[in-house]
Amino acid sequence: MRDIERLRIVLAESGDTVGGTERVVWEIATRLPRDRWEVRVWLSTAPGVDEMADALAARGVAVERVAEVDSRWDARGMLGTWRRLRRARPHLLHVHHVWPAADRYLVALAEAAGVRHVVVTEHIVGRAHSAGQRALKRRELARAAAVTAVCGAVAQSLVDDYGVPRDRVRVVPNGADVPDEAAEAGPMRAIRETFRATPLRPLWVVASRLEEQKGHDVLLDALAEVRRRGLEFTVACAGDGALRDALEARAAELGLAGHVRFLGRVEDVGPLLLAADAVLLPSRWEGLPLTLLEALARGRPVVASAVGGVPEVVEDGVSGRLVPPGDAAALADALEAFHRRPDAAFQLGRAGARAVREGYTWPRVVEQFEAVYDEVLGLASFAPQAAGGRRA
Repeated sequence: MRDIERLRIVLAESGDTVGGTERVVWEIATRLPRDRWEVRVWLSTAPGVDEMADALAARGVAVERVAEVDSRWDARGMLGTWRRLRRARPHLLHVHHVWPAADRYLVALAEAAGVRHVVVTEHIVGRAHSAGQRALKRRELARAAAVTAVCGAVAQSLVDDYGVPRDRVRVVPNGADVPDEAAEAGPMRAIRETFRATPLRPLWVVASRLEEQKGHDVLLDALAEVRRRGLEFTVACAGDGALRDALEARAAELGLAGHVRFLGRVEDVGPLLLAADAVLLPSRWEGLPLTLLEALARGRPVVASAVGGVPEVVEDGVSGRLVPPGDAAALADALEAFHRRPDAAFQLGRAGARAVREGYTWPRVVEQFEAVYDEVLGLASFAPQAAGGRRA
């Protein structure tokens, strides 16, 4: 197929760091068939996504750094974005919202620039901050040719917060790579040796940004309670963020300095997840966290807050353990149960692996997005599917 026949698509998002939203954009950009799609990715001008921009460019994906227009008074920014859209002439613009109020002028600017087809994807539960932002959001969602959400909880939040008809929102979940456990086995063993993990001193892993959303402070309180119950463990916290100093100080204050290790950013988290006796997600709010899917894909037992799309993947007591967000006592109880019954925890991990490997792989996710694109462009009809891409 000649280049002139390819469909031009712009994938736009404005995150300042590489997280779950950016990973979804990466997977779509690198997996869409090159003979059919001419892909261009818009990333923010923040240094935190420089590495992603360079990596996409190395894969042959066109990348532009576009500052988010976050004020109606930013006439220069609006004009610049409008001109970029006019030059790109995309058949389709796919906007990924790292937060509901992000990129709130982009869809209107696309309409003014003559972009006929826009898909909006919401990645997390949350609300716009003002009446004006809510009005812009309602208008954006009403004008989009298609609206998708990463889980049913996010879809329902659009219904509750912005009055979007539920049948307008399609669930296309996040995904996970099926791990190459043979390749990860060596690094996994080295990690367990480094942390001296044993059945009596399990290794528990938390892989997330050190921010309020992720609930590390609640976890530290729970871990202090587990220690009071006489149990040993090591917790490896992979990730960085604004709260690192405060969390390290709190861990020391609780007497956990010898039990909690802050690793900073970990380039390849796969072997660390595989090394874990359990993976912990004590978040206060979420969409559908990638760490959850990646841990389950490796058969790791999971203890997670029952927030966002987590309960759509994890059935409490069947494929993991769920606890109320912010409840340190309930989290401590779940951790104690895993510590005392590692065999039962292992069975939960195996059940979770089956669920993720059947319904939440990246090739399947990208196929579902491509089906949405085809429907929007009038090239095919969209047929909802059971595990993802559903209106449920």
